[in-house]
Amino acid sequence: MKAQRIVATTLCLVMVSLCVFAIFTTTVRAQEEAVAEEVSMFDLRGITRDIILVVVFSIVGLIILMVGYKVFDMATPYDLNRQIAEENNTAAGIAVAGVLVSLGIIVAAAMG
Repeated sequence: MKAQRIVATTLCLVMVSLCVFAIFTTTVRAQEEAVAEEVSMFDLRGITRDIILVVVFSIVGLIILMVGYKVFDMATPYDLNRQIAEENNTAAGIAVAGVLVSLGIIVAAAMG
């Protein structure tokens, strides 16, 4: 139960930070364009498009990470969930963290 709360809270924080990042980059881009020509600095259509793209890419990225985790879990001779949650196996947790970080870098590079 506690792990689900942590995952849900982390997901919410990531989504909020990505939306704020999308708004910030759109505003910066609008300001740069406003310097070049006289246009409005607040582009609501661009912000909405960027937020939708952030949400879609985040969901796709999380799905890819979950699939990668399951593939790694099937490739190991032991159950990772049981090793981490019940037996407090630090080595298994570090291995999973390494796999998730490396998959995250690959997914971010592919989407960027």
